[in-house]
Amino acid sequence: MKLSQTQKIIVGVFTLLPFILFPYIIYEIIHFIFEAINMSEDGDPEPAAIFAAILSFLFPIILLSLLSFGLMIFYIIHAVSNKAIESTERVIWIIVFIFFSAIAFPVYWFVRLWNDGEVKN
Repeated sequence: MKLSQTQKIIVGVFTLLPFILFPYIIYEIIHFIFEAINMSEDGDPEPAAIFAAILSFLFPIILLSLLSFGLMIFYIIHAVSNKAIESTERVIWIIVFIFFSAIAFPVYWFVRLWNDGEVKN
């Protein structure tokens, strides 16, 4: 599977997006905890306020999950169809994608997509 430079950049942006979304999700969860503490000091909080606060971090979690799943499918298909990779390395990449996807995706993108697997001396 041969990608153009623009496609490689787009895949790279999507590959790095979880590193931006994850800290945002952590921030929203911590913000929700402190907001829930403040609301409970004034009495019982409104269910609508609690639901809105939960949605503030639930939506990014769902988005991150779908993005990660889509990236895993893309990278596995790319690794399987990449003729420059030997079969042993291909199997290793697929196993690494399954177990260490967040770290493996940027590494594979840089080594196999951006550089086309070429080692420059």
